[in-house]
Amino acid sequence: MTGPQVAPEQVRSMFDQIARFYDLLNTVLSGGRDAAWRRRAAQETMLQPGGAALDVCTGTGKLARLLRRRAGAGGRVVGVDFSSAMLEVARRNVAGVEFRQGDATELDMPDASVDAVTVAFGLRNVVDRQRAVAEAFRVLRPGGRYVILEFAHVDVPLFGRVYAWYVTRVLPRIGRALNPSSGAYSYLPASIAAYPRSEVVSQWLRGAGFGDVRVIRMTLGIVSLHVATRPLPAR
Repeated sequence: MTGPQVAPEQVRSMFDQIARFYDLLNTVLSGGRDAAWRRRAAQETMLQPGGAALDVCTGTGKLARLLRRRAGAGGRVVGVDFSSAMLEVARRNVAGVEFRQGDATELDMPDASVDAVTVAFGLRNVVDRQRAVAEAFRVLRPGGRYVILEFAHVDVPLFGRVYAWYVTRVLPRIGRALNPSSGAYSYLPASIAAYPRSEVVSQWLRGAGFGDVRVIRMTLGIVSLHVATRPLPAR
């Protein structure tokens, strides 16, 4: 279930409304750290030249662009998102990626067809998150990696209080100033607070069949990377 109990249609509408300045807001509100977080996510896929990757909840395609660079001219990258406005921005700004409108829980991809699956700041917006994890497992080739980049629960006591104040007080005000009609930046802190802790996400991954599940925390725990591998067949 979506953490703050917002219907998928409402979430899609919010992201459609903020699509044109989504990248700017992310950069400003993260203090410029969002680019480094995505670079690390792309690196953790271990995607090789000529490989195939799927970026789920691709948004404006920033992570898909990094995957495209890793895959090279002989590779293939597909980006999927449910927001048509986000995809318009992605298609305009990112070359060499096939962008599709679609559902993270019903991926229009064959079984075992890609070497890497990524999702950046999108899994918490999916209604049935465990089904989305299972779909990532289905489309991955054995040995392929699934990388989830998401906001996390900050456990550093003093910093955690400062961060909570920033997310719940400052961030929504900046968002409303840029787009008064959008509730996206009131929804954001609620969705972060409701998103499960990393231990639960790791359980989802293992339950779906993934192995070698790791959690990488970055920037004092503001965000985390879950990295998991679809195991090779037993010999």
